[in-house]
Order: sequence, then structure tokens, then C-alpha cells
Amino acid sequence: MAKIFTDLLGAIIGSVGKVSYYMRYSDNIARRKGAERKSSDSPAAVEQRKRFGMLVELTQNLQPAIVIGFPQRKRGLSAGNAFHQLNKDICTVEGDIITVDYEHLLCANGQLVVPDVTVSYQAANSKLAFVQTAMEEEVNCNADDLVYGVLLEKEKGFCRLVQLRVRGEGGSTSAALPQGWKKENLIVYTFALSANKKKASKSQFLELEEEA
Repeated sequence: MAKIFTDLLGAIIGSVGKVSYYMRYSDNIARRKGAERKSSDSPAAVEQRKRFGMLVELTQNLQPAIVIGFPQRKRGLSAGNAFHQLNKDICTVEGDIITVDYEHLLCANGQLVVPDVTVSYQAANSKLAFVQTAMEEEVNCNADDLVYGVLLEKEKGFCRLVQLRVRGEGGSTSAALPQGWKKENLIVYTFALSANKKKASKSQFLELEEEA
């Protein structure tokens, strides 16, 4: 049995292979399963382990977005576990192939209105251009809400947050494609966060348009 000291994502709960993770009081515990409790090799059990393993990987990869993107969650639930619960069906398994539905994945969640943002890739200078439309104030839509872009290199597993403009301001924000990243592996999202960082919007997948 081992005690885990987690980062800002919080506790891990579930099983990966022969290791089970659970909470005991305020500690996150990892326990190796005994030989007498051999993991099932049924197709359903193998598929579940693969899906859980991919969710753990996605949680680690998207950490910069997740740690601020889930401020509204049940008491005692970590941002990482909130992400797990919301995206538990985001992965499908066919044989040895695991597919992630990035278009419907949510790396942020909450009651705020989703910001109005588009993004394009400028091949000439390897830069991304986020174009944001100013939005009028209404319920859960405040002029001072912070708007973010989320860049994920799905093959390398790297993530970067790009702070855009406040919701009430329109305009374009440029961001360089990080060195070593490939445009074809790039997944882009956007979401809003209240000025006090206590509320968020759902994240939204952005279609990446390409400019010459």
C-alpha cells in the first residue's frame, strides 16, 4: 500500500491494471491487487481498463485547462475526478485501438455562456489567430469574464493555455504554434472563466481553419 501526494488535479480513483486507487479519509491510497484477486481478462474488463487508462492520460495532458476549468463541482470532488465523471464515455475501444472523441470532450464545465471565438492557422508563419466577438452582458455572461484558448498536441500529450480577451472585448489574438508541435495533431478548445475564477463555461471544440 502506498500514499499518493497529488498535484493540483487532486485525487485519483479507480483501477489501472493491478493497481487500485481510492480515498481513505483525506489520503489518496494506491494498493496493488493480490494474486488471489486476479484482474478479469473478459473483453469488457479489458476495455474498461483501457478506457480508464486513457482518461488518466487525458487528465494529465489537459492539466493546465482542467485545474481552472472545473471551479463549480461537488464538495470533496477534485477537478481531475470531475473531468473523469464528465468524460467517462469519451473513449471507445476496438481491439488495440483507443479512439478519443475530442470534438465532444469537455476540459471545462460550468454555467457561464460559452464565448464566441473562432481560430485559424496561418501556415506562412506557423501562428494561430483567435478571433473573438464581443458579447453583451446578460445572466452568466459578464463583460469581465476571462476567455481562454486551449491548445492540445494529441500525439505528444502537451497542452498550453492562451489567455485571450475579456468577453466584452472583440478582436484578434495571435499565438505561435509551439516548437515541435504538428498542426495535424492540434486540438483547440475555448472556454470562459469569471473574473473571480469561481465560475466557468463549458469548453467548446473549435474547428481549425487554415490560411495560406
